[in-house]
Formats: sequence, C-alpha cells, structure tokens
Amino acid sequence: MIILLGFVSYFSLNPHTHSKKKENLVLLPAKPGQVGVDSSKLSQIDSIVTKAITDGVTPGAVVLISKDGKIIKDSAYGYAEKYDKGLPLANPRKMTVNTMFDLASITKVMATTQAVMKLVEDGKISIHDPVVKYFPDFGKNGKSAITIEDLLTHTSGLPYWEPAYLYANDSSEVLKFIENLKLDYNTGSKRVYSDFNFMLLGYIVEKVTHESLETYAETQFYRPLGLKRIMFSPNKKGMKDIAATSWGNPYEYNEISELGLDPDQFSKWRSYTYVGEVEDGNSFYANNGVAGHAGLFSSAKDLAVIGQMLMNGGKYGKTDIFKDKTIEEFTSEDRFGQGLGWERNQPFMGKLHSRDAFGHNGSTGTQVIIDPNYNLQIIVLTNKQNNGLPKDGTYPSTTPLTADIADTVYQAIK
Repeated sequence: MIILLGFVSYFSLNPHTHSKKKENLVLLPAKPGQVGVDSSKLSQIDSIVTKAITDGVTPGAVVLISKDGKIIKDSAYGYAEKYDKGLPLANPRKMTVNTMFDLASITKVMATTQAVMKLVEDGKISIHDPVVKYFPDFGKNGKSAITIEDLLTHTSGLPYWEPAYLYANDSSEVLKFIENLKLDYNTGSKRVYSDFNFMLLGYIVEKVTHESLETYAETQFYRPLGLKRIMFSPNKKGMKDIAATSWGNPYEYNEISELGLDPDQFSKWRSYTYVGEVEDGNSFYANNGVAGHAGLFSSAKDLAVIGQMLMNGGKYGKTDIFKDKTIEEFTSEDRFGQGLGWERNQPFMGKLHSRDAFGHNGSTGTQVIIDPNYNLQIIVLTNKQNNGLPKDGTYPSTTPLTADIADTVYQAIK
C-alpha cells in the first residue's frame, strides 16, 4: 500500500538550535522530570490515544518517548488483534510494549537508507552513481541519467505506484518491470514519492553486497546493536506478539480497479488476516516479503535503539555503526526540504519540532520522529488496518494522532 506525499513545508517550526554535544547514550528508563519533562503534560498522551481508539482510528497503539537517552514513556494501548476477517474476536489479543508492527514505508529508512548510508561510508557506492552502473538495462525510456541520489530523494521521475505483482513473480522480474517503466516527469524537476525508487535501492544494495537486503541489515545493524525484535518476515521465524493488520488487500484491490484493470484476474490474493506477514502487495507477492520499500517489522524499543544510535553520531554503547558526517549528510535538508531517504518537516511531526528533526511514516499507521536538537524520539506505532477498510475506501490517517502526540511532548519540555 502506498501513501502519496506532496511536498510540505512548515514556516512555524521551533527554531530550537542548542544542539548538545553528542554523547554515547544507551537507553534506560527514567521519570520525565529527570530530563526536564512535565509528567502531567506528558500524561495527556494517554487520553489522546484512547480517543483515537474510541473514534475508530485504530484498535491499538504503542507510544515510546525518549529524551536525553532516557525512555520516559513506553505505553501500550488497546488491542494487537481485535478483528479477524472483519469480525470481532471473542478474545481480542491485547497490545504490549513488545508488540512488533508491520512498519510499511519505515522500511525505507530503518533498512534501505541505512544500508545505502553504510555502503557510501565504506566507499562501495556513491550517491552520484547512475543506476545504469549497476543495472545497464535500466537506461531505457529516458532513465539513463537517474542516480542513486534521485532515488533517495524521490526525484527520479518514476511513477508513484503500480501493481508490479500483476506482471512479476519475483524480484528479478520486478527489476525487469521497473527497467521498462516510462518516466512520469523529468528527472529532478520535482519530488513525487515512489516505492519503485526504494525497490531499486534495495536491489542495488543486494548487487553490491552479494547479500539479501535482509541479511545485510541484520549483520550490519540489528545484530551488532543486540536487537531481536526487528526483522523481515517474523512469522517465518517463529516470532510472537505481532500486531495484526489487514485481511486481504482491499485497498490495493480498489487501486487496481481505479487503474482500469481487473483485480480479479490476479489469482494470489490473500483471504486471511495478516499477522507477521507484510501487508504491502509489491513486497509480499513480488519480492517474497523482503523489499527496499516495505517488509520490515519492529517493536518500538528496537526502533528507539536505532534512533538513539543516530543521535549519538553513529555509536551505541561499544558498537560503532556510522560516522557522524554520514548521518549529517543523509539527514540534512535538500532543495526540496527533505533528506536523503529521511523525511523532514512532515505533517505527522506536528508543528513544534526543531528544524533538524527527521523521520518517516508508514501506511500501516506507523511513525518515527527523531529530533537531535532535543535528543528526543517520538515513536507512534498503530495497527489501524485491523479495524477494516471503511466504506469510503481509505484507511483513517494517523497523522493527526501522531502530530497531537508530538506537539504535546514538545509542550511538556520545560
């Protein structure tokens, strides 16, 4: 599933710039007051999330807030699985702080972008490399000048979404499908969010490393950081406590119809509730659940460890992942106001973050905000799709929920 994001700019951003010297902080629980956060104000998050659940935005959520290396809120709400095929469960499964979520497009930054960051840092690729350096047939239909940077910044000209799985059964066939695509606009002329950009980046990572994206991310990031609840295809690995998402792909089914195609000609639609199996069709049907644009699952805590590592300048405890200059390069503002892979100044971040905040969201209702100027993380993970697709054909947005939470957090900082 795809969220098409237009260019957004806030001019009322908090100009907070007293960035502290980077410390090697390891996350530990603490009370809000220990890091200058008003606990009474912070507690308002509970009623914000509860209202969203009552209003039918999502059946459940996990919210994690860390400040200065201290986890000051780590709360679970509602249910990890409330419905099965549209029917309420007699014994719905409660959400816990350890629940893993289908991150959808957060995969783009918590796996693919960081893989690219590492390869750039190690001198194995350059963001200025043309894609044809790795896949010569990609140059067809006016695409020969597209670079890795164009993919990272969503300025390639590739279309925002198409159901590649109607034409491709595996990643090699998807690559051929992308190689034959025509541009929707001139490369570099504007920014249009596209999953194909990150599918390609995933394939480039695999071409250069001779490993799957899954293996590379696991060996370079997750395992060194001691993380055990972030991975692709957790259902295949016997993992438990995973939030349920959709049953079937009703949203993509409708999208195919709107393209003038017959979705019933596709014979592989799933007719069950997804638990630990990626919801995104191009990831599941065409890439076996491991793709550069979607497929990663995680708990809030494991995401927070990665976020703290980034705010630490690439270090976490005794583990070195990146050099600080690599993080700066990829999270700094480009000419469209965004980072390389990372997003900035997005509506889900609220209106009070610093100018250096970065993060990403996912169509399953997941959001990550990292604000190095405050040494602050705001992680909001929901399973909104488990409520079912409303009659209007669009899942409720969790952007207002996350923005309200974010603004409340900033207001609570003394």
